[in-house]
Amino acid sequence: MRFIILILLSIACLAATVDINNATADELLKLNGIGKLKSQKIIKYRELNQCFKSIDELANIDGISEKIVSSNRAILTLGVCNKSTDKDKIVSASFQDVLLDPVNIIFVLFIVILGFLDQKTGKDLKGQIISVGVLGTFVGIFIGLQGFNPEDIINSVNDILVGLKTAFFTSIVGMSVATTLSVIQKLKASPESK
Repeated sequence: MRFIILILLSIACLAATVDINNATADELLKLNGIGKLKSQKIIKYRELNQCFKSIDELANIDGISEKIVSSNRAILTLGVCNKSTDKDKIVSASFQDVLLDPVNIIFVLFIVILGFLDQKTGKDLKGQIISVGVLGTFVGIFIGLQGFNPEDIINSVNDILVGLKTAFFTSIVGMSVATTLSVIQKLKASPESK
């Protein structure tokens, strides 16, 4: 009977623990002094730093004091970091996020429309296509800087990187479309094609 009670107590203790390397935002809400904003900051920190190396690292996050860490220490665990095995999933999800970003969709649609007009009307719109890509670069950098906090650089890096993804993606699309249109135009104008 004691053995069964010990097993049940062990299971209850495990159920009450929070693994900071693998917990979801909702699971982190079980911690004392942790609300939605702080749980998101914990996840961002974990993603940027390839998981936590110690429980004390929680105190490095803006808004989480050593007192909060101490009050939760009994239920905090440091599980095995699963991030390295999911690297391919993270990269593909990241690329998918870039493709489905509303700002990117707007700029890509505008670039595609300009490319279509360039082909249909015969007017040279390649300069405008590149300009739209460059404009997307500045918009992406601006978006990234909106979440930047110079007092909390570690937790602000993710916001900047999201903006830079937009910045580089729009420039790549703009230059690629303009280059493709130039090659098509040169091929049509070459003496061999006549």
